[in-house]
Amino acid sequence: MMAEIVVKCNERGFDCNYSTTGDVDKVVLDYWNHMKKEHGIEYSPETLGAYLKKKLPSQIPVR
Repeated sequence: MMAEIVVKCNERGFDCNYSTTGDVDKVVLDYWNHMKKEHGIEYSPETLGAYLKKKLPSQIPVR
């Protein structure tokens, strides 16, 4: 079973109340869409996934 992780935009340095919860792939896609739509920042999903994995190591299981 995959562990759920939580990403909160305000914990990533933005003045924003957005958050998303789920497995790594869902969270990366949700947060990528949010960043593009709401903040005008378009990271590649791979870059964003690597960033989140580095910032949230205690929440993301090693595969």
